[in-house]
Amino acid sequence: MNSENRNNVYGAFELKRIYHKNYLYGFITAVFIHLILFLAFILFLPRQKNEDTVKVKILKYAELGPPPSIVRNTPPVVKVEVEKPVFGTPVAAKRGEAVSEFEVPKDSSPASGEVKVEQPPAEVKKEVIDETFYVAVDMMPEPGGGIEAIQKKIVYPPEARRDKVEGKVIVKAFIDEAGSVRRVEIVKGLGSGCDEAAMAAVRSTRFRPGKMNGKVVRVQMTIALAFRL
Repeated sequence: MNSENRNNVYGAFELKRIYHKNYLYGFITAVFIHLILFLAFILFLPRQKNEDTVKVKILKYAELGPPPSIVRNTPPVVKVEVEKPVFGTPVAAKRGEAVSEFEVPKDSSPASGEVKVEQPPAEVKKEVIDETFYVAVDMMPEPGGGIEAIQKKIVYPPEARRDKVEGKVIVKAFIDEAGSVRRVEIVKGLGSGCDEAAMAAVRSTRFRPGKMNGKVVRVQMTIALAFRL
């Protein structure tokens, strides 16, 4: 079978004959469909824009009203009327006549009494007292006669003797620049009147004052006193 007969059997010539016709139909159909879609898009787009449109109203300045206050709880303004003082009416002076600058009203009374001007009280300056007591200095205070002299001043309390109380009382003494005991505190006590007896013995003792850098200073020191029967 030659090639021409073979093309007739498979319809090649028929397809070639109707190819341009089908191509034209397809092109026209595609253009028509695209035209319909384009027109539909144009017709639908304005409706969508109209739905999404937001109405804006422009107000005039006169329609806005007063602005809100930025001050909270503003107290009301109270108007106080103050009467003007009356000085009288001015009178023209005649030649050769001495008159006052203003005419005093007839119903006014002359001022009487003395005017006293009170001065503010003078400020009293308080003297600042240094109450610092050093703990460690170059030379600590020493009691006159030593610790033994304070021990001899202790009066054993009768209650402590009766209860046979023995031990040590530790006292903190605050000594000034003159060697006098300013105050006494108990660091460790025994009770039964021993604490009071130890404090009384320390108070009645004169000390050699402590020194720092060659100057007498206030010093606090602890003293242990023994109570033995």
